[in-house]
Amino acid sequence: MSVVKSTYKFIFYPLAMVLSVVTLLIIIQPSGSAYRMFTNSAVEILLGILGFGIICLMLQWHRLMFVSFACAGILSIFLKSSSNPSPVYADPNVEEDIEVIHLNTTNYEGVEYEDLTDLLLASDADLISIQEVTPDWDMVFQDELIDSFPYYSSVASISFNGMAVFSKYPLNSVDTFYYNDIPNLTGLIAPRQKGDKPIRFISTYTNPAFGADVFYQELKDHFQSIIDKVGKTDGARIAFGTYNTVAWSSEMKFFTGELNLQNSRRSINPFSQSTYEHIFHSLDMECVDFDGFYDQTGTKIGLRVKLHLKNMPAFSKHDQRPTQ
Repeated sequence: MSVVKSTYKFIFYPLAMVLSVVTLLIIIQPSGSAYRMFTNSAVEILLGILGFGIICLMLQWHRLMFVSFACAGILSIFLKSSSNPSPVYADPNVEEDIEVIHLNTTNYEGVEYEDLTDLLLASDADLISIQEVTPDWDMVFQDELIDSFPYYSSVASISFNGMAVFSKYPLNSVDTFYYNDIPNLTGLIAPRQKGDKPIRFISTYTNPAFGADVFYQELKDHFQSIIDKVGKTDGARIAFGTYNTVAWSSEMKFFTGELNLQNSRRSINPFSQSTYEHIFHSLDMECVDFDGFYDQTGTKIGLRVKLHLKNMPAFSKHDQRPTQ
């Protein structure tokens, strides 16, 4: 043990400095993709620091243990600030809940297109967001989903940027606007009953980083274009998309802060797939449930969430047909 204690005297300050610097890099997020690797891996780093603190406890390196646990605690608070703040989900209400599914076609590895549409039809979703929609996928979705989801808007593309939204409720004021040729969809979803509040949806796909420093500035510019478009509109909002950044990145927090959105996700599983796909909702909505959306093999291909407006009048659950 004396050897361990002797070694400890030489490594305490360097290790304490490393732990502190890594924690600050995650929180401060300096410019440069090289530094962002710490931010993107914040959950894994948090678990590593926590494990290191336990090792220090067993070795009786008490001061280093304290530094480790302090850094882990600071990171936990930082990460929690980007998740749903409610300690528990809101109570469900069958007549008020609206279920949203968001998925990306590249996550689906099935052979038959119809297997995916069967999954969607078997769900209780009221609104479906689909991204990376090619012309082939667009044709399949319209053919298979139209009877159950008669209201839709799509922007098919042979690139990554295609997207579609299918709804059981009327879609009003649907608008496609672009940032550097990348489409964004927004519009209002409203139940049939007169006087019920509409909910604005915002569907977004951003280009992957590819390790480029310019990505983060372009990402913020893309978010700014969305804020300029919908920031002055009233009413509840649901934003979903493949944002290609974590929820605690400075760009993502800028976006959600400007639009008064909060994360529907309450926690993050470090062993699940990347958390670059998100569903956010405005402060006048409550999250009832949040989970992944899985294919027939149990592979996660998207997200599903149940939400309702606070003190919202009941939704009608009857299918509606679009007026011609």
